[in-house]
Amino acid sequence: MALSREVPIVPIPNGAANVTLGKIVKASAGTCIVTTAATDAALGVITEDTAAGGVASVAPAGSGAIVLVEASASGIAIGDNLVPAANGQCNKSTTATHKVFAIALEPSTAAGQLIEAVLSPGYIILP
Repeated sequence: MALSREVPIVPIPNGAANVTLGKIVKASAGTCIVTTAATDAALGVITEDTAAGGVASVAPAGSGAIVLVEASASGIAIGDNLVPAANGQCNKSTTATHKVFAIALEPSTAAGQLIEAVLSPGYIILP
């Protein structure tokens, strides 16, 4: 399912790797690349598969959009704070200094699963 729900989509040049629907991206040298850690500042979430060197469709972080994000593990519950993780995936967190970019609207039961989340209206850095 591609992203819809009246979301502002921003075209951003993609880096040197393919990215797929639900990946979380950050800015890097004028392009977007997948996130690698919970302390990364998420630029947004990819809304459709994009080839390396192409133009990615990104739902921007802070937009309040409802998007599909790729979970890095099972155990995410509805209402969990989501932070970027390795390989452009997300994970839940309660750790200080982690940058929350979304709230889970669905639970995850496996790594790689796409779940719905709402992009936070701004970064929440956990205390």
